[in-house]
Amino acid sequence: MTFYPDSLTNIIEARGLNIEAVASATGISHNTLRKSVESGHTPTKNQVFKLSHTLAVPAYAFFMEGFKISDPSITDFRSSTPKPMKFGRNSNHFVRVFELRNFLAELFIRLDLDPPQTLIAEQLDENPEQFAAAIGRILGIDSIRAESKTKKDFYRSFRDSVENLGVFTVQDHYFSDEIDGFALYHDNFSSNLIYINSSKRNHGVKSFTLAHELAHILGKRSAISDNYQRDNDVERFCNVFAASLLLPRDKLYAMVEKRKLTFGDYDSAINAAEAISQEFKTSISASLVRTAELGLSKWEYYQTFAKGFGSANFLDAIKPRGGGGSDEGPEPGIVDLAFLGRRAVSIITKGIQQKVTTEYEIFKRTGLSKKRIEGLIHISNKENLAAQ
Repeated sequence: MTFYPDSLTNIIEARGLNIEAVASATGISHNTLRKSVESGHTPTKNQVFKLSHTLAVPAYAFFMEGFKISDPSITDFRSSTPKPMKFGRNSNHFVRVFELRNFLAELFIRLDLDPPQTLIAEQLDENPEQFAAAIGRILGIDSIRAESKTKKDFYRSFRDSVENLGVFTVQDHYFSDEIDGFALYHDNFSSNLIYINSSKRNHGVKSFTLAHELAHILGKRSAISDNYQRDNDVERFCNVFAASLLLPRDKLYAMVEKRKLTFGDYDSAINAAEAISQEFKTSISASLVRTAELGLSKWEYYQTFAKGFGSANFLDAIKPRGGGGSDEGPEPGIVDLAFLGRRAVSIITKGIQQKVTTEYEIFKRTGLSKKRIEGLIHISNKENLAAQ
């Protein structure tokens, strides 16, 4: 087979990487990789597989003249000038989520399921606070908050409610820390998907990410964003929507007055934001941003607080200690249920039941081993997910 160095070069550029970054990620020496790019030196079989994994393309891509990447386009809203996202070192993780979403969309069609009517019927309101109030009523957000004792309880119920609208929600901790989450919009609304990064983020943070990305889905766009970005109109809208959904203006004002919360200095603002986050089951960061938007606090307090992200004692990263659990580990399927969400597990196990897919196809499309698939079937049967 003929190796095409231009294909390798184009793929590296399309991923937003350079030779140094690819060499570091693959463990291939810089000089060896440069020879392949500049002199057409054919990589070894092992090197081809490493490049294929890091750049998230099939191994044959480097042996095809003019190979083009055909991933879904995601707009990066993390700057004042939004632009198509280049996936960089996260390429393999992005493509894994794309393939999962595509597989779920195919299963949806094979199962002959109706697209979710509530999402189709909702029209984006220009006023994010009014729109959040309308969506909050559909989600039952006030009831979820009232029935939740902890941020974890709230996040789980909120996630379930979003999935009941017809949106897949996936979470794991494999993406880079600078990515809070992203939204994948589907044209017929049958397979919209929200990804949530759980790395160094507690349940309060994840709830805000979920609300923020839901705004992108409702806006009919695929997007990657920063939870608290304010440099462009789309991100401002999504942040105000998420904040209004989780921290309604009237209820927040009532709590501040009732608890006599003050924001006169940094320490007072952090204490007040922590109290607000516990009351509304969201993040301290979101509470600081919301109170700054409403003129109760100063933006500089959030900016100072956010500098602590990544440290071991960052308040929005600290999670409550779990129980002792079983010595044998978590129940089969429970970890993948948390990863995939109830809606995806329902579709996959329903597909097995109705024989529109096989365990082998599930393995090929999702990477789930036979043991993990059996775990999903176990947890689905226990919670009757396939019937939902």
